[in-house]
Parts: sequence; structure tokens; C-alpha cells
Amino acid sequence: MIPSPMRTRARPARHMLRGAPILLSLLVGTATMAGITYAHAADGDATAADTTMTKLMLSATGTVHAPPDELTAVFFAEASAPTAAAAQGQVNTQVEKAMASAHGVTGLTVSAESYTVRHQEADTRNNHPALWIARQSIRITAADGKILLPLLGRIQSDNLALSRLDWSLSRPHRTALLQQAEGLALHELQQRAQAAATALGLKVTRIESVNLNDQEMPHPMPMMVMAARAASADMSAPQAPVADQDVTAQADATFILHP
Repeated sequence: MIPSPMRTRARPARHMLRGAPILLSLLVGTATMAGITYAHAADGDATAADTTMTKLMLSATGTVHAPPDELTAVFFAEASAPTAAAAQGQVNTQVEKAMASAHGVTGLTVSAESYTVRHQEADTRNNHPALWIARQSIRITAADGKILLPLLGRIQSDNLALSRLDWSLSRPHRTALLQQAEGLALHELQQRAQAAATALGLKVTRIESVNLNDQEMPHPMPMMVMAARAASADMSAPQAPVADQDVTAQADATFILHP
């Protein structure tokens, strides 16, 4: 009768030994989950830190002044005759002669432009017969006004009228000036961003975006055409004074500020 109680007490002991690994595995599992929770907390802190940033959006412009380097003259020849062929023949002769004179000068770019022919009805009340009117224009451009100006009087003496005379910036020259203007605009942006950050007690950490915009191309500077036409009377060359033109660029940027 005595051995029976001893076997009964031994069974719980074996049960406790089998349960020990289970408790250990539970403890290990708890430690692993705690590590994952800590990592999420760190990510949350980083996200919270990002909410302290401030976005600063600024705009600035840079302007460069420079004299134009390209002089352009536009002439037109016009003739009227009872037939379209006769009117066109006269205009063709005038234009060919003017272009031949221009092609003989080094440093000029010459091109023929619009050509029109129209019919004008007879005016019986004023005794004006019906006519055909032909007209064509030519454009002459020079990088040096001293080359083109002496030619203007000669072309006007060939019965061509000067309709336009203006200074402008050539494309290569304007591109170089635009780059300078962009540099000025960006430099101003940097200075303003630093000043704003200092005033706010913050620091510029990075630039999120930058956008450069080219302002409208300067309009050519037209000369006094009336004076140019009057010059044809005495065959003297019209004057074309040079005035500086502006090239402007705009820069927009977004700066990121942190404490």
C-alpha cells in the first residue's frame, strides 16, 4: 500500500519538466515581438521628425543689360501696271538689283520675303484705270551696323522703300546673356533663403525643386522710318542709334528648412 502514493507524486514532476521548454519558448517569442515593436517606434520617431520641417517657396529674377548686336532692315518694292505680268516684272527687277547690291557686301544676311499680287478695280469717277499691283519685301541683317547703314541709301535709290529698321539681340548673344541672368536669379534665391531661415531660427538643409523661366524676348528697337524715307531724297544713310536691351530670367525654388 505504501508504493502507490510514491508513483502518484512522480507523475506531476515529469509533467513540470515537459512544460519548462514551453515556457522558455514563450519567453523567447516575447523578446522577438518586443524587438519588432521597437523598430516601429523608431520609424514613427523619424516620421515625427519630418513633420518639423518647413517648406520655403521663393521667386527671384535676374536681369542683364547689354547693347544689341544685330541690325535688321526690311525693304519693299512695289509696282503697278495694267497686267499682272508687267507689275511682277518691275518688282522682280527692283528686288534682284537690291539683293545683288546686298550680296556684294560681306557680313550681311539677305532673304526675300512676302510676295503679293492684287488687282485694283477701275475708279471711273476719278478716271483711274484698273491696275495690277505687285509687292515684295526683302530683309537684310548685319551683325555690324556700320556695314549695313551705308547700303540703305543705295537700296532706296533703286526705288525700294524702307519699312523697318531695328536693333535686336542675336540668338547666340541672347543665350549667353540669359545664362548670366539665370545665375543672378539663382544667387538671389540662395541669399534670400539663407536670410529667411536665419530670421525663422532654422537652417536650409536641401532644395526640393528649382524652376527657371525665360522672360519674354526683348522687342526689337525700331528706328524712325520717316527719317529713313526722307534720307532717300539726298541719298544719305539713315541713323540707327543703339540702346541697351534687357534680358531677364526668373527662378522659382522650394527650400526645406529644419531646426
